[in-house]
Amino acid sequence: MTRTTSKTAELLDIIRSQIAPKDEALKEARGRRDAVRGAADAFGSTNRTFASGSIAHRTANCPVHRRDAGLDADCGVVLDRRAYSHLGPDSLLGQGPNKVVNQMADHLQRELKGTYPKVKAKVTKRAILLAFDEPLSGGEDPTVDIVVGLDRAQLPGLWIPNTESDTWDPSHPEKHTELLTAEPATLRLVRQHAIRLAKAENKRTERPPLCSFNIEAFGWMFVRPGMSDAEALLAIWRDGAADLAQRLTPDPAQVSADIKVEDCDLALFRLRYAASQLQSALDHDDDAEWVRRALAPLFPEFVPPALDAFSKAQVVAESRDPGSQLRFGAGGVLGLSGALVNTSVRSFGEQG
Repeated sequence: MTRTTSKTAELLDIIRSQIAPKDEALKEARGRRDAVRGAADAFGSTNRTFASGSIAHRTANCPVHRRDAGLDADCGVVLDRRAYSHLGPDSLLGQGPNKVVNQMADHLQRELKGTYPKVKAKVTKRAILLAFDEPLSGGEDPTVDIVVGLDRAQLPGLWIPNTESDTWDPSHPEKHTELLTAEPATLRLVRQHAIRLAKAENKRTERPPLCSFNIEAFGWMFVRPGMSDAEALLAIWRDGAADLAQRLTPDPAQVSADIKVEDCDLALFRLRYAASQLQSALDHDDDAEWVRRALAPLFPEFVPPALDAFSKAQVVAESRDPGSQLRFGAGGVLGLSGALVNTSVRSFGEQG
């Protein structure tokens, strides 16, 4: 008896391969992040620095066809409260963050100029954004966001800046990284795969209905041992919708406020629709064309328009490759010459 391969799993793998950052871009993003951490340490009177965000969580996406979807590496620096006893809501003076954040921004720009001559530091609401203006060969130009934090007195987590109001808010980015990278490795990998796919669907529209951290929180809450990538993705959408219908998503670290959602009705609609489309694919898992049609509305740039064809993202990526043998066939249909046909797409189009 011939064993049927999961067509849903195959197509999700194809989508995931298209949203994955290139190794070169990831390496550069991590290198720039580490350089910023080193420069922050040289500010003086700091306790530690840390990596955070999607790159540290291994949930970053960077589609190769999107030059505007670059990597952003997150990190933080924690000030020594003995030197900054006047800062923070739990200090005697209760002073806000803006002065020290601006001092740190100036310091980082000066410190990094020797390695990155075009670096620019910009203070945002929560962090300092470092832009480098040194694109890689593929067009990626990773940026770095660094948060200036204070350990909270007698409580877990950090005080992090709100520069718009010159106040501090509680957060625990170090705990978030710990939770999302915890053992066992098999669960961690499936969770990361599902989160990345859910984030790609969330950003298929100009205004995503959820923030990326809300999706990561759903992944931590609902992905369980033994799930496949497809089952984990379904749990994020289906169980995430059920939970969001009852409440705003709580902070997994139980430190900051519940995660805000701008339009809860829209977010619920998108989550439920995505879950229903994925369930339909799984219900017809041996039918490649059914699976393709079910998932195409969720990932319009990454699902091919027909079996054994290229997606829009693959076409753009190939067109930018000087060595590509991409060509036009009759009626404008795109194809490749024999040796460079995408074997993963071809496999998806074959029947098990």
